[in-house]
Amino acid sequence: MTTYHELQNRIDRGDVIILDGAVGTGLQNMGVPMHGTAWAAAALQTHPYTVRQLHEVYVKAGVDVLTTNTYSSARHNLEPLGLGDLTTELNIRGVVLAREARDRAARDRPVFIGGSVSNYGLLTGAEPRRRVYGPGPRRTALTPEQTQANLREQAEILAEAGVDFMLAESTGSMEHRKWVVQACLATGLPTWIGVKCRVEGDDPTPRVGYSSDVPLDRGLAELVPLGGKVFNVFHSNVKSTDAALPILREHWSGPIGVYPEAGREDYVAPHPDPTGKNDLTPAEFLDLARKWVQEGVQIIGGCCGIGPEYIRPLREGLPGRIPTPRK
Repeated sequence: MTTYHELQNRIDRGDVIILDGAVGTGLQNMGVPMHGTAWAAAALQTHPYTVRQLHEVYVKAGVDVLTTNTYSSARHNLEPLGLGDLTTELNIRGVVLAREARDRAARDRPVFIGGSVSNYGLLTGAEPRRRVYGPGPRRTALTPEQTQANLREQAEILAEAGVDFMLAESTGSMEHRKWVVQACLATGLPTWIGVKCRVEGDDPTPRVGYSSDVPLDRGLAELVPLGGKVFNVFHSNVKSTDAALPILREHWSGPIGVYPEAGREDYVAPHPDPTGKNDLTPAEFLDLARKWVQEGVQIIGGCCGIGPEYIRPLREGLPGRIPTPRK
């Protein structure tokens, strides 16, 4: 049985922690269809053993942390597909499948499970309707009260089902990002905060989310006081990740992680194509990961397009520890 205390001890002494890679595009590559507002979460109902198999593949690739396939399994994601009544069942299933994979494939070493909660599928009046994956109904805006209640509900289900810690993974507005983080923190479990960043054109300033004008430094000023254990730059391309790291180091003295995406756009509706070409190779990703570790990044994994073939080389190819632990 794992406890977060074990993972925290490893982080405190500066160990490099290997996170898994993409779950959604990983399932897509295994032939699982994506479904509208629930994206990869529909697989918890239709393809549970494929979900477990993907987790097992990552464990065998050497990861220290598995992410539950719950990035898009809040009530507002499932209701448009007629699965709202299964919100509790499918979120519990997401945790059980990760735990089963760990038990089957990692009997000789600890693997920890992070419960993913995100803003996927949420809209505000100012946000564009974009990045809806696969066929299915369009997203609809919820009231702030409904949104926060749904996020709290999901986070509580994941915590009670036995995740080791929470992963707050928000790509949306600062308002949504804080709601996701607050829902995760309310469980009482340690929370890793993920921030999507982007740089556009000749402007070197990293901004948060897909379309927000909020600079990263201002976003961090709002997020750091909330109390996360780790800050991750996630679901950002390599250029944006590199631009974000110096700012994150300036505003956050604790452990830092990265799990970038591979620059793919082919998985966006209406025609997802899992055979699309990434903009970096596994060897290039390993070189980048080595650079990031030397710069003090302690947690390395991947997001959309970064599959097991990218994660596997990290176990043998990265140093065991960062140069100086961050407290």
